[in-house]
Amino acid sequence: MHRREFMTKTALAGAICFTPSFLTATQTKTTLAVYDINWTFDLTHHGAQECSLWIPLPSDIPEFQSVLQIGAASDSKKSFQTAHNNYGSATLYTHWEKSAATKTLNLTMRVALHDRQCDFKRKRVCPDEVESSQEFLAPTVHIPTDGTVAKTAQKIVGNEKDPLKKARKIYDWIIANSYRDESVHGCGVGSPNAMLSQLEKEGRMGGKCLDMSALCVALMRASSIPAREVMGIRIGPSRLSAAFGAKEDITKSQHCKMEFFIPTIGWIPCDPADITKLVLKEEIDPTSKRARELADKFFGFWENNWMAFNHARDFDLYPANAQGTLDSFGYVYGEVDGEYLDAFEPSRYRYTIISKKLPL
Repeated sequence: MHRREFMTKTALAGAICFTPSFLTATQTKTTLAVYDINWTFDLTHHGAQECSLWIPLPSDIPEFQSVLQIGAASDSKKSFQTAHNNYGSATLYTHWEKSAATKTLNLTMRVALHDRQCDFKRKRVCPDEVESSQEFLAPTVHIPTDGTVAKTAQKIVGNEKDPLKKARKIYDWIIANSYRDESVHGCGVGSPNAMLSQLEKEGRMGGKCLDMSALCVALMRASSIPAREVMGIRIGPSRLSAAFGAKEDITKSQHCKMEFFIPTIGWIPCDPADITKLVLKEEIDPTSKRARELADKFFGFWENNWMAFNHARDFDLYPANAQGTLDSFGYVYGEVDGEYLDAFEPSRYRYTIISKKLPL
């Protein structure tokens, strides 16, 4: 058996050390959480077939997420990290030949997270960041900005010119007109047109996090506001509601949030989908005081129990996969002899993800 191992961004052995720049005056230990995440795969049951995995990895996000360590041990002959794709999305690629007697992988991560809270104060934003944000005005295959999306966006924002107020109108409209549908597979398919078609037929839209985030992104882009979904996974309990948290087994805890860009503020986090989940799980009215207060909070907020992977949609993996362009990259993507493995069915991969919060 050939076993390959690599480690990157390794933290000091023993106690975790944080530099003074990471713990600022407004980001104290009360809003800091550190997690160890262990992701294990065993594709041995696929027998004498070639197996390939592309696994999304976390990257640093200023003032929110710091990746302290990533390590992997595999019995494959080919396994490496790459960000060679249109979005620069960090990826672990692992490939097993048909002849491999066993096909296992153990991926470990250590990540530190702060609450991410926007204060909405004007600030000087780097011109390069303003320029790069314009990429997220463009439509993609799954994020249209014309047709029904454009007409709906115009109805929502009306004559409003202020981009922040337009964004808030769209965010509130998503919450008011959608509901969490538990029958939807995984995080949903993220089709704004499908959501709006259901709204026209039924008067409400059912879906999950990718569905609502994608619609919010499409409506914002159609309203000249750069926006993007952010794929990730819940990795621990929430201080705000059990609806927003996860236990140690996070194998099925994937969750998509979103963010939008205002030139005088920068990227602003938000999460309309979690408010619909709150309403369902706590069995409360969407117009209740609790729902309204958390809706206000989640416009400009990500809690420190969710780890972000990437904002990739409609892009090509590297190395190239047999099945072609990927819709989104919040789950592992795998192929056996060139045939796609359903990412929503961990049993096909025999993978589990375990997360443990570390004491500070």
